[in-house]
Amino acid sequence: MSRSDSVTAGLEIDQQPALAWLDCLIEREILRLRARYELSLDELRGIYISDQQVDALLSTRLANGNGDPAAELGAQARALAPRIEPDGPLARLGARLGIEDAQLDIILLALAPELDLRYEALYAYLNNDVARKHLTTDLALRLLSGARAGAPAQRRWFARCAPLTASGALEWLDDATPRSSLQQGFVLTPLVAQALTGQPLADPRWAPNLHWLTPETAAHVSAATREALMQASNVRVALLVGDDSCDRIAAALHWAHMHDRASLRVPVSALAAERDMACVRGALLAARLACAQIVIDDDSPADAGHIERAAHARPLAQALIDAPAPVAIATSALGTWAQRLADLPYVRVELALPDVEERRRLWQSALLASQGPLKPAEASRAADACSLLARALARRFAIGPARIAAVVASLMPPERDAMPTPGEHPADTDCLARAGQLAAQAGLRADEALGRLATRVVRQHDWSRIVLPDNTLRQLHEIADAIGQRERVYHDWRMLERTGQSAGLAILFTGSSGTGKTMAASVVANAAGLDLYRIDLASVVSKYIGETEQNLDRIFSAAHGSNAILLFDEADALMGKRSEVKDAHDRYANLEVAYLLQKLEEHDGVAILASNLPKNLDSAFTRRIHYTLEFGRPNALLRERLWRGMFGPAVPLADDIDWRFLAEKFETTGGEIQAIALDAAFLAAARDEPVSMPHLMHAMARRQTKQGNPGGLARFEAHRASMNQSQASGFDA
Repeated sequence: MSRSDSVTAGLEIDQQPALAWLDCLIEREILRLRARYELSLDELRGIYISDQQVDALLSTRLANGNGDPAAELGAQARALAPRIEPDGPLARLGARLGIEDAQLDIILLALAPELDLRYEALYAYLNNDVARKHLTTDLALRLLSGARAGAPAQRRWFARCAPLTASGALEWLDDATPRSSLQQGFVLTPLVAQALTGQPLADPRWAPNLHWLTPETAAHVSAATREALMQASNVRVALLVGDDSCDRIAAALHWAHMHDRASLRVPVSALAAERDMACVRGALLAARLACAQIVIDDDSPADAGHIERAAHARPLAQALIDAPAPVAIATSALGTWAQRLADLPYVRVELALPDVEERRRLWQSALLASQGPLKPAEASRAADACSLLARALARRFAIGPARIAAVVASLMPPERDAMPTPGEHPADTDCLARAGQLAAQAGLRADEALGRLATRVVRQHDWSRIVLPDNTLRQLHEIADAIGQRERVYHDWRMLERTGQSAGLAILFTGSSGTGKTMAASVVANAAGLDLYRIDLASVVSKYIGETEQNLDRIFSAAHGSNAILLFDEADALMGKRSEVKDAHDRYANLEVAYLLQKLEEHDGVAILASNLPKNLDSAFTRRIHYTLEFGRPNALLRERLWRGMFGPAVPLADDIDWRFLAEKFETTGGEIQAIALDAAFLAAARDEPVSMPHLMHAMARRQTKQGNPGGLARFEAHRASMNQSQASGFDA
């Protein structure tokens, strides 16, 4: 999504005739006042703009001095009055803002200071106040009195509910001094001045994120979205529902492109920051001037202040929806907006993600387009390389057309030299060498959506690092294979049609703390090339009714399409057995369990549930689990492998470490071994020594005491000397 700074209203007027007409009106009013001695008797009028200065500003006297000069100027003014051509800029301005032709003269009077600063001095002279360099109701009425035959100016035009003010064309100036309505001052709204002078429409008071959208992404929508938007051609409001903001904006731009109109983005966050209706009025005025549509971008983050911001923005958003301009609402929260549109005719468009094959075509097309002109031999290699890369990216990332285009565009290669380096194949270097960068950019989708709701697990674990029993390791490989083959089984082999379920996988890891559940999830995610996000269900559960469901809905909505693996830690917090309903608390607790079950069934990604107490899980969860893997405490052989693999090659180790003793005498888990090894490493580093048995013994003793098992010290046996040495070195268990 990019912004455009070149949207104009196409209403630029011919300035010279308008100013000549205005000069007649001003000089006629000056002659009237001088004829009544209103100017010459006050030598300090306006404190101070002299008669000579005014004559100089007018530069050319239009009256010849014979007869009644004021009447003569009035006749000339009527002759010079700008014609309101049926298809001219003034007529189109009036039609777009609902302003009658006769009232457009006031628009021209207010426009004059924007065209020539001399009119500020002239207005101040006629207002009898050098500080009031703008029009007032009285001055406008005097200037236009008899200016057009049969079209006298009327005071009712200046009512706050009249089109001139209600449309936003005129802005009334705040004045601390109480004045009559005739003395109220006004100016032309900057947007209208820009429209009539051919400048881009941009109110300087707009928030930075309220801006025009460039239509360059209008083509980046799926075929299904195009067909759905065709059904919205005869309505004023379109509700575009999707998980990816990039695809939502692209759909809004395509809808605008179908009707040949520009798009003004109004983010909900900008509305939430406003204290009055100024933002809404400015956006509506700009949209009406440019015959554009308003895109309400529901960009509010789902955090603690989301509900408060939404409540503040709701009346402002409703004012935009109720206005006559076309409105596209881009959101991921269907229910919130559907309620507001209940009484309006609108079309709802669900932005479904393309399937794997369509994503592959989109990736390949975007990658090939990014290569630029190639020689025939290079083009063939580029097509093959892009095809391989597109297939891998399509299977890994479930993202839409606009996001795919944005990812590739963000990594466009630099200009290629005329001749490549000998032996270098541009297709290989431009496509395959950028695979990691493309994957990282595509992965930002998950970061944007889930980063506020979950914690990304960044651990470079692979199969060589994990230590498990052979049977458990074999099952973990099967789980990794199932994750990698989801697209083939569910879509290519069309098993989804047989199961009638979502294309997701639910996996349950059980076992006591420290047995490797999180590490196994990381290994599986890295093997599949997917991101892993950890959700602590204990923090998701809320004591407030309905808030737990809202938190879960945000998590699954954010994860939809991101293809990230969700790791629900401490699953017991919400997945416990449902109880007999004895009070309202029990009823709502059971509703939370039922809601999570529903979300798990609908989720089309991979969800791993980690539990320390599998017997406490509701049986309904176990029926919906595809794979269950139990992580037991390691035996002595596995513990020795864990101890030996805990220290990397960069760690200095003493020769006195007895790995077998540590493994056989202490029934520790992998997590406990990791903590003890780290403690020993800190002890050794503080004394600038290699890690030795005394360091490990001391760290082990501290761990045993911390766990309330001081009797375990008896198992030190043969290494009692190491314990004594550690105590002599000042270690405090």
